[in-house]
Amino acid sequence: MSIFDKLKSQALLELIRDPRLVDLVVRREFRVTQEEIQREIESRAADEELQELELRVHDGYVELSGRVKKRMVPFAIPFLARFSLHSLEFSLRSKAVHLKLEELKPLDLDWLTKRLVEKIPFLSFADGLVTLHLAQVPRLARLFAYQVKGFRPFDHIVLKDISFRDGEVVGRVGVML
Repeated sequence: MSIFDKLKSQALLELIRDPRLVDLVVRREFRVTQEEIQREIESRAADEELQELELRVHDGYVELSGRVKKRMVPFAIPFLARFSLHSLEFSLRSKAVHLKLEELKPLDLDWLTKRLVEKIPFLSFADGLVTLHLAQVPRLARLFAYQVKGFRPFDHIVLKDISFRDGEVVGRVGVML
């Protein structure tokens, strides 16, 4: 009987088979490409009002661009939003990344930011910060909830740092004993 036969959790099986686990365990880091994030945004946020959404990860910041179509305006208005890392919150209660809205062109419109955020269930917006609730991201939620005889191993993994690099988001993790 192989180890895979002994494992009963589909989430753990997927995790073990994911080559990024090696980076997480050995190098204590993870990488998410802008293409992966782009696919998530396209599948959840694009609609008749929000069009041509595109995410770009640069050194130190993230840009989201697209077009917004309002009923009262006969054409779609292009926009560009730039976000930087504000803070991390990684505890037993909360696993969140807070992004600061640095700039929104051509106009700083709260309704546009709120519209973008309300389309993606694991995001929230308050006081100029967009919060990414990691425990609500479908793929991560299963992982954080995984238990071995009542013990949740991912409660002891902490996000130490996150950075934006050209084309990817890089996070460094540690173990909390």
